[in-house]
Amino acid sequence: MKLQRWTSYAMGLSVALTLSAAAEAKAQDTSQVRIPIRKGTSTTSTTSTGSTTVGVTTRESAGDVATLTQLKIDSLEAVAAEYKTRLDALEAANTAANTRSAALEARIGALSDSLATTRTELAALKEELNATNARLSEVDTRLQGLNTRFNRFRNRSLFGNSGFYVGLGTGSSFTSGTLRNIGYESAPLITVPIGWHKYGSMLGIRTEWSLNRLEGTQVGSFFNPDPTVASGVAMATLSFPINEAKSNNVYLMGGGGFYMFRNFGATSALADKFSGSVDGDTETKWGFNAGAGVEFHILGATSLFVQTSMTNVAADRGSGLTEEGRNLRWMPVVVGFTLR
Repeated sequence: MKLQRWTSYAMGLSVALTLSAAAEAKAQDTSQVRIPIRKGTSTTSTTSTGSTTVGVTTRESAGDVATLTQLKIDSLEAVAAEYKTRLDALEAANTAANTRSAALEARIGALSDSLATTRTELAALKEELNATNARLSEVDTRLQGLNTRFNRFRNRSLFGNSGFYVGLGTGSSFTSGTLRNIGYESAPLITVPIGWHKYGSMLGIRTEWSLNRLEGTQVGSFFNPDPTVASGVAMATLSFPINEAKSNNVYLMGGGGFYMFRNFGATSALADKFSGSVDGDTETKWGFNAGAGVEFHILGATSLFVQTSMTNVAADRGSGLTEEGRNLRWMPVVVGFTLR
């Protein structure tokens, strides 16, 4: 806009100078026409000043006047040509500036369109990101819920984490010493442990209710049927955790209880050991056992245990087939699980 304004001012100035020069030239030409001057003539004028009369004679050359007029015209034309040249240059510069301005406006328009497109895409990406974050938050919430449920299930307690437990185990009893020598060999057993041991506590109590069947063989004059041994023992346990959660333990146990022998036969080697037996049907004796085991927490309220112990029951007498002693011993090996 400033360039166009200056261009207009320059054009107006040029036109004004041109018109002024033309008017001056025309005025000079008119004066020459109105007063023709001939070469070699003179003009006398008389001027009266008081009582004195003065006469002045003026002579001018027509060629000199024409030459001066022509020089002024040429000078003005040169000035006009210079202004015209400047005006053309300004117009060309103005045209180039307009062209650059149009190109710049076009680029600005393209950049504006690109910016608008970019903003639209950015808004769409923001919406998609917000939706993705919402989905991730929902998934995270669900995962936390599942993790909580899994932890509850993994650490579930049937007895409110009181430390109380009940279980079931099975295995085999391996006889030794006197009991093997009088004709009784290993046989399967089943046991139900019931006790209390709270995770993190070293001390606990344990009872085991077992049913064991011994395999009798004939030794000398003794015919030994297969007796069953029902027992109930109470023991103290001493646990040593082997993991950070203290849910896996190595434990020692020891205690005593009753052992009821049934169906061992009146003419058996066991009947000879039990002096109080009359019909060879049932005999109850006291005994003790001591052993060790390991417990592994599996899942929820379930733990797996493996244990072994030495059981010793004292008979009434050591006479009979052998004089080795009155101690009847066997060693049960049990694998089972507990529910806490």
